[in-house]
Amino acid sequence: MRIEKNVILQVAHDIFLKKGYKKTNISEIATKAKIAAGTFYNYFDSKESLFLEIYVQENERVRNDLISNLNLNDLSVDQLLEKIFEYTIDKVTHNKILAEWNNHQISSVLHQYYASDVGKQNNTFHVFLTKTLRNILKEKKFDDDNIDKLMRVYDLIYYLDMNITSSDFEDYEKTLKLLVKYFCKGVLTTKEDN
Repeated sequence: MRIEKNVILQVAHDIFLKKGYKKTNISEIATKAKIAAGTFYNYFDSKESLFLEIYVQENERVRNDLISNLNLNDLSVDQLLEKIFEYTIDKVTHNKILAEWNNHQISSVLHQYYASDVGKQNNTFHVFLTKTLRNILKEKKFDDDNIDKLMRVYDLIYYLDMNITSSDFEDYEKTLKLLVKYFCKGVLTTKEDN
């Protein structure tokens, strides 16, 4: 039975990657997976639940690729942020699965998952960013109380990203990038001045 689920996931991944969420239907997935449409429901409650699983896997694959290509020792904070944003924008806009983050038809399901405790814990990229920011603050000799306060600002930025899409706010990606850039610059400049 596990083989059938893996076949469904692979076939659905390929179709979603080619057509996107809206233009993909369960009957097409079942046909290409060579299963009865009813068999699909032995593994997934809906197209949404299937897509969520595929989105999470695709997002992890792309983000882990980014993490493995970052050399934290050779990059300034500005360079690190620039590389993260450039990579993210490039990979999201050219990937029909990841581009669904901004599609109101499915984005609420995606956002709810990543805003949940389970979604945060399973989000390798979020864990990486949290750890990296904490380490930078420790290296800059921030005390634990101030680190906790600054991590709350990061939590707010994460919250914004879970609740706003580019269709909700004009130039959202550019604005978020500016917010993150100046938050980091402000934190590092403030500590260096003290």
